[in-house]
Amino acid sequence: MFPFYVYVNRVNRERDKNTLVFPMIDHFYGIMKKTQAIYCFLWFFIFFLFEKLEDFEKQKIGIPLVALFLCLKAMLIFIQVSQFFLTVMAIQKFLLYFYPTSQKYTILSPNNMKYFIRYSYCLFIVRDIIGVIMVNFSKKIMKNDVKGAELTWLAIHFDVIFFATLNISFFISALLYIPILISVRKKSHLRSVQESKPQIYIFWQTITVLVVKMIYTPYFLFVHFDNFKTMIILTRMLDCFSIPVIIQISYLTCNRQNVITLFASFRGMKLIKELIKPEVTTRVSPDPRRHLV
Repeated sequence: MFPFYVYVNRVNRERDKNTLVFPMIDHFYGIMKKTQAIYCFLWFFIFFLFEKLEDFEKQKIGIPLVALFLCLKAMLIFIQVSQFFLTVMAIQKFLLYFYPTSQKYTILSPNNMKYFIRYSYCLFIVRDIIGVIMVNFSKKIMKNDVKGAELTWLAIHFDVIFFATLNISFFISALLYIPILISVRKKSHLRSVQESKPQIYIFWQTITVLVVKMIYTPYFLFVHFDNFKTMIILTRMLDCFSIPVIIQISYLTCNRQNVITLFASFRGMKLIKELIKPEVTTRVSPDPRRHLV
């Protein structure tokens, strides 16, 4: 699926550049390339290193294990930040649609968007570092001090609170699309609405992620209600593998033009020619008027 996602993304790049959501589309595109690289490393680790595990010395096996841990952490941060961006964009869409005067506060310039993305990653990385420090520090003092147990409890619940906040805010923000869609249906004859079709990608992506998460999150919550840590780990593992697939599928099928482009990739050598062609990146400011859906 990933090669087709890359193909359609490259073909539609010039069209998508003039949309408000292009910075996010471009960011998700970059994230998908990074996650695919991590997937390749995971497959290599599973099928090669595990078979040769007995041949490795304990000192040598530590390096790939550390690399595996860092890759999983990176993927987890990618997914969490992507979910956070979907939440922010849903709120942004709602404000822009029903309160157009908020445009100067909710639409960021390309430079400010870069800073926003960068600081968002810093926030999630710092949160992970704080959680790891709290858990490790509490384990060292747990045997000699009651405060160690209290710190462990705080570290675990800190992660639970973060997990709950991220997911609940995502669920609530996804519902903001309902009044937007109701209003847009009444104005479907307007040219501005018809021109905003590329931005439906964010809507379908958000709703699809919401539906998928509503399937397995309640199940894990019910089965592991007495062990939130296990529930969070299982949910995040599924997020790491389901959300990248959803991002790609939702982009490929979000509108008729993308579907046509997708099927066109099967003709001749179009797909291969596009994939081997050097990728050109240019800076284009989005049109702030295109913000309906």
